[in-house]
Amino acid sequence: MDQIVEFFKNAGRWVSRMTPSQVMMLLGVVAGSVVGIVMVVGWLSSVNYSRLYSDLGEDEAGEVITYLEENKIPYELSDGGRTVSIPSDQVYKTRISLASEGLPHGGTMGYSIFDQNNLGMTDFLQNLNFRRALEGELTRTIMQLNEVKSARVHIVMPKERLFREDQKSATASVVLKLNSSGNLARGQIAGITHLVASSVEGLEPANITIVDYDGNLLSSGSKTDPLAGLSSSQLEVRKQVEDYLQSKSQSMLDDVLGPGKSVVRVTADLNFQQIEKTSETYDPNAPSIRSEERIKSSATSKDKSEETSESSSDDNNETLVTNYELNKTVEHIVNAIGNIDRLSVAVMVDGNYKPAGDGADKGEMIYEPRSQEELDRLAGIVRSAIGFDSQRNDQIEMVNIAFDRQSLEDNQQFLDTMFMWDFYVDLARKIGYFLIAALLFLYLRKKSKKIFAVLGKMVPQAGPSRVVTQTRTVTTTEDGVESEIAPVAQEKREATLVDKMQQTAKGQPEEIAKVIKTMMIE
Repeated sequence: MDQIVEFFKNAGRWVSRMTPSQVMMLLGVVAGSVVGIVMVVGWLSSVNYSRLYSDLGEDEAGEVITYLEENKIPYELSDGGRTVSIPSDQVYKTRISLASEGLPHGGTMGYSIFDQNNLGMTDFLQNLNFRRALEGELTRTIMQLNEVKSARVHIVMPKERLFREDQKSATASVVLKLNSSGNLARGQIAGITHLVASSVEGLEPANITIVDYDGNLLSSGSKTDPLAGLSSSQLEVRKQVEDYLQSKSQSMLDDVLGPGKSVVRVTADLNFQQIEKTSETYDPNAPSIRSEERIKSSATSKDKSEETSESSSDDNNETLVTNYELNKTVEHIVNAIGNIDRLSVAVMVDGNYKPAGDGADKGEMIYEPRSQEELDRLAGIVRSAIGFDSQRNDQIEMVNIAFDRQSLEDNQQFLDTMFMWDFYVDLARKIGYFLIAALLFLYLRKKSKKIFAVLGKMVPQAGPSRVVTQTRTVTTTEDGVESEIAPVAQEKREATLVDKMQQTAKGQPEEIAKVIKTMMIE
């Protein structure tokens, strides 16, 4: 206890001898240490929460929270109490436990609703459960999309009527909650529409309405126009063909002339007419026997002469009926759509640049056009790349023209300037950080020596050992009387660096002079 009191007394005296700047630095070190310790302890004791369930109703959330409190599982609520989160290492275990308890009761129910055998169920309830199951299965399928956070599907299936003209069509509505960064494309909306239409008997895509949670209509709400869809597909196919041919020819010219030395544009006229043709061809020169019929008949007759003699004769007939038919060939031809009817290619090629003469400015380049022979060779390369066909009346136009490169040079100069500026700024920042770190290191090193020295004085020492030597001094007065002066205790201390330097200077002055001279020269 005495040592603690002595420690605080020494600390108070030590602080009182410190300058204001030293006191501020000490308080900063103590505060930083405390904050660092608190942050480390908080990080070690922090718990990472993960979502257990979301989009829960009030009753379902209450049942889940009651179960968590009974089992002493920490939880967090968000999204207005509809989302429950628990520690990440307990999510799957808790879900299995809740499922065994039959929680949560709600949610999207699919065909599992028929797992329960309810005796005495009417046809109305059976149809209602079938519709609920179908809506639940469609909801689960739609929620598999990355852009969809949640979904609701409502289906109206009218009763069957006796007469067809009285029968009403089925309708459906889909409500989607999209993610914050999600946005459904037109193709995805069409896919959801046809998915629902294909899952419900008698449901047409035109009778499906898709909206988001903000009430925005996502579906077109009108019947699909096949001609419009075909037109958009045709434009897409045409663009793909043009891009493919253009990239082929452009890559070859870039390899020959270099990047930025040529520009290629391709226009493709495609034939999207689908023609079905059936033809029958008869060959009169090659008849074929279709059927042949042979009929044979025989008759016997007897004659009596005057002399009462008899004679007999046999009559045999054969009839051959042959039916001929001309050779016929039937052909059913369906032409493929998307054939290329005509290609138009435009190519612009830059010329050559050579340095100017001695009298011109340094770095100035002179433009020289390419020869016609070289242009013809380049045109042949492009023809081979795109599959040029003169029978289709394909056209190719190649022009040698000087490109305007002033903007490219300005951009290049600007990028070079920005690069150098960023380089120098980064270099200056690194040098500044190094100097600050060096100055801070030297400052802390200097202050740390003083702080450790003062702390060493503040700590009470149990039994300091000192070597004391006594000297006896005798003096003689004028009367011849000797008097003894009281011995003076002298504390023997260890030799310091200054003492060693003094001894070296006395013993070896020449070496010390050389050292000083060398330091002065440096």
